[in-house]
Amino acid sequence: MKLYIHTDIEGVAGMVHFERRDDDSQRNWDIARRMHRLLTGEVNAAIEGALAAGADEVLVNDSHGSGYSIIFEELNPAAQIIHGPLTRQPFWTPLLDETADAMFCVAQHAMAGTNGVLAHSCWCINDSIWFGEGGMAMALAGYYDVPAVLITGDDVVTQQCLDLVPEMEAVVVKIALSPYNACAWTPTRARAMIKQGARRAIERLDDIPPFKIDGPYRIGLVGGPGQIPQNPVEGDDFRDTVYEILSRGYDYDLCKEDPWPMMPGRDGNFLTRGQRRALEQQEKSG
Repeated sequence: MKLYIHTDIEGVAGMVHFERRDDDSQRNWDIARRMHRLLTGEVNAAIEGALAAGADEVLVNDSHGSGYSIIFEELNPAAQIIHGPLTRQPFWTPLLDETADAMFCVAQHAMAGTNGVLAHSCWCINDSIWFGEGGMAMALAGYYDVPAVLITGDDVVTQQCLDLVPEMEAVVVKIALSPYNACAWTPTRARAMIKQGARRAIERLDDIPPFKIDGPYRIGLVGGPGQIPQNPVEGDDFRDTVYEILSRGYDYDLCKEDPWPMMPGRDGNFLTRGQRRALEQQEKSG
């Protein structure tokens, strides 16, 4: 059984502040390292539970920030990991396809405009469905008929994902008290809960349907539920439509070049979409 684990970090027990990537102080590095260690522990707990229930192939997507938030040398050796700069990857969920049997969404945060800890990012689908990054990962898995069977994070994001798929397992590792406050379980307790939830999720795999959305699609990013995107992308294929939206800020075209340029720019044949748009605006403005 092949398991795909999609990770973030804001939903981890113990995290109540956004990362400050522009702060190179020792104190900030120490805090970031602590959060990375907490995330790694929760991911390992999910892996342990899945293995105990019969999973035999595990692929972890390190999908927060730099794409290097999981401590590589401390990850359970049963797993492989996808890591590296998120803006330089081929897609937001690399190597996710129909060969996976299940997805876990670990350490997720609530969608923007809702009362979760460190809530941000909100997708609008067909002017009627809103969800966060966890829901988008679930929908991309559902595109391949892969069920997302486990969600972990605060009480807000877990309920948001249960609203999409009520049958999935949810593990609440902290209760949101404000955007930057939570009542959290300690790492030992949170990991035990995640391990148990992961095992139940795999054991109940046949009872949990994939999260699928009917097309055609009108998709955009908004500031919160109820809002309608001003510049949506429309299409008949869900993954292709999401790809077009994300490529506005990510360098997905990079991986289509032969050979792959180490750095995008006008010194070669490759320009990112963002660079092309900026260049076009400069030329229009004279």
